[in-house]
Amino acid sequence: MNNIVLTAALATAPSSAFAELRERPRYWFPLVLLVISTVAIQFWYYSIVDIDWWKDAMYSNHPDMQKLSETERAQAMSMLNRNTLLWGSMVSVAFLLPIVFLLQALYLQLAAKVTKLSQGFKHWFALACWCSLPLLLGNVVSVILLFLSENSQVSPSVLAPLSLNELLLHRPMGSPGHMLLESLGIPTFLSFALMIIGIRVWSQRSWVFSATMTLLPWVFIYGIWAFLAFR
Repeated sequence: MNNIVLTAALATAPSSAFAELRERPRYWFPLVLLVISTVAIQFWYYSIVDIDWWKDAMYSNHPDMQKLSETERAQAMSMLNRNTLLWGSMVSVAFLLPIVFLLQALYLQLAAKVTKLSQGFKHWFALACWCSLPLLLGNVVSVILLFLSENSQVSPSVLAPLSLNELLLHRPMGSPGHMLLESLGIPTFLSFALMIIGIRVWSQRSWVFSATMTLLPWVFIYGIWAFLAFR
């Protein structure tokens, strides 16, 4: 399979896609596609948004900002300008996405050694990258919403349109748990599902084994995040 056919197979016949990756692991196509598309959307958003409105919307409900004096709050806000937000977000995405995939691959390789699976680091890094392709769904919806925006007061929620928060809960920006709920959504759950299928195909073990290997670190990470966010 070439990369386009493999991408389509992930949606229509994921078991065959992962069988292909088991024989020919590669990762550049999904990695570059995700990084470039996400960086481009960050650039677009912070190029057009009304920065003063953004700062007010983002931090008016933030408990840490509310603890500051008016002078301290004004000083903190003055450090946030268009260039800082634009380049900071783009550089963060360009570095953080590969690092997240790298950490996933290291965890999966460690888990594979403990459970006596034969795949090496390249396989697990490829799995992490390809299973993250559902994030493109969110990027596509973000592009549509940015096209349809009528003014420069565009909510940051446009960057996570398929999240639990935007679809169901609607917690205001800056409120406790907002970022946590923005990070979980349809693309995230689809990525988990793909990884469970991939591990099952590669390991030839049970669904319970595959789900446990996939979800264990995320239950730990989101559990700590939720504790810190809602305490």
